[in-house]
Amino acid sequence: MIADQLKNWRRYGGLAELRPAFEFLEQRGGEDLPAGRIEIDGDRLFALPQRYSGRAIIDSRFESHHRYADVQYIAGGAEMIGYAPVETLQVEKLYDPAADIEFYAIPECYTPIALPAGSFAVFYPDDGHMPCCRLDTDDPIYKIVVKIKLAG
Repeated sequence: MIADQLKNWRRYGGLAELRPAFEFLEQRGGEDLPAGRIEIDGDRLFALPQRYSGRAIIDSRFESHHRYADVQYIAGGAEMIGYAPVETLQVEKLYDPAADIEFYAIPECYTPIALPAGSFAVFYPDDGHMPCCRLDTDDPIYKIVVKIKLAG
């Protein structure tokens, strides 16, 4: 898991698979993109712009993905995303290969990550995450999730 400001993405240059996602966000992340899937490189790299109101933690759950890494960029508003290693989580809904998602119960102990506008978080398959949580306000959230297909 990585969390930082988009302006600092080049610090992670050793992670070559992330570069196209960050370049897309640098070029298009400030735009008012329509909701839905935006193809960047077919099934290997695509973006999912989203607008929503944050949820209460009690109404959220942890998730992970097996085939894709997520770059979750907060373009507007602010969000809290919970983080915990998958190995510490209890499965609530088994992995759905069609949707590339597995759901987990909220653990007793996890790390809350506050992401204001301009921030991103990267989650790999071993990174359980609980996205879309309300931070301090009910202000709407505009997030762009870039999905990166991992080798293997």
